[in-house]
Amino acid sequence: MKKILLSLIALLGLSVGASAMSLKEAFSALSNLQNITVKTPDYNLPIVADVVQDGQIAAGYNLNKEQVFETATAAYTVLNQVPLSTMINGGNNGQVAAFIYSTPNSNGSNDVLIVVMSGYKGSVVSMFGTMSDAAKEAIQNAPLEIQGINLNMNATLADGNEFNITLSKAR
Repeated sequence: MKKILLSLIALLGLSVGASAMSLKEAFSALSNLQNITVKTPDYNLPIVADVVQDGQIAAGYNLNKEQVFETATAAYTVLNQVPLSTMINGGNNGQVAAFIYSTPNSNGSNDVLIVVMSGYKGSVVSMFGTMSDAAKEAIQNAPLEIQGINLNMNATLADGNEFNITLSKAR
């Protein structure tokens, strides 16, 4: 009986590990969600990411209540397949959310996936790119402030480059 139980646990562990999604795969899935139409940065983007190179954007803006619910639920389904151990910062209060994931890549830098959602603004935004170890550390140590419909994160590197996420009534 003990061997069967251990075999089942090992099999479960393998199946969970097999369902893990890379950051690039997650961005691809997020980019193809219903209501995601914007593929280039614009004035609505709640992210200032000087530290992210080769950034790709996928966003849905001004979504109505049903669209936000549908798209955010699908986004959470995708994000649940990304290993939690890769999240370097993030938070959620049910009205706004920001999640930042990072993994080392084969080029000696780090892949980064940033997902920002706001029910008030009707937005679901994803960004994928690469960043340095210094940028990763700055973002990992940056305070994330969430209060009501407002969310703010500011990280400044020694070289003056910035990473900011801001969600508010104005932005």
